[in-house]
Amino acid sequence: MPKHYNQPECEWSHLVEMEHIERGAKTINFEASAAQREDLARRLGVLSVEQAKASITLQKVGGGMVQAIGMVEADVTQNCVVSLVPVTSHIRDDFEGWFGDKAAAVNFAKAKSDLDAKKGHVEQEMLDEAVDPEPIIGGKMDVGELATQYLCLAIDPYPHAPGVSAEFVATPPNTKAGEGAQMRKNPFEALKDWKEKR
Repeated sequence: MPKHYNQPECEWSHLVEMEHIERGAKTINFEASAAQREDLARRLGVLSVEQAKASITLQKVGGGMVQAIGMVEADVTQNCVVSLVPVTSHIRDDFEGWFGDKAAAVNFAKAKSDLDAKKGHVEQEMLDEAVDPEPIIGGKMDVGELATQYLCLAIDPYPHAPGVSAEFVATPPNTKAGEGAQMRKNPFEALKDWKEKR
């Protein structure tokens, strides 16, 4: 079996060889280095990643498939979507994923879905991880990429600083007290005023 992994490494790559899980389940614990955290921050679109770690249990389930049950945890700093103030949050997500040797066999359900989509019969839908697993390449699995994908899904796309609500609108400088409330008027109220005038 070849011992190379000919796929570009992800920002938080952590490779595990299939031979390490030949005798039952194997739990892998790993943590992102400083350089990996910088790369992760760029991929996630955040200011910084203070820490990121994962624990994943791998087990062969037959048919060349490997089940991955894990947990990813991270501390990230993002800009508040309203005030742009830095907001640090703790993320923890439990997940289940799959790895499969795509070079050895093509899953029938995936092949049929791809064929139907090419014929224009149906829209191609998102396939379950068990149907379209992460690749096993050269006998190796990148559990770091799997953890990164679930971290991307778990991060808050609209972080808010404490005490700041989504309805907040910044009051322009040099605005007297009370004038800001008029500027934050609901746009539907303006439409109501226009209708009443007509």
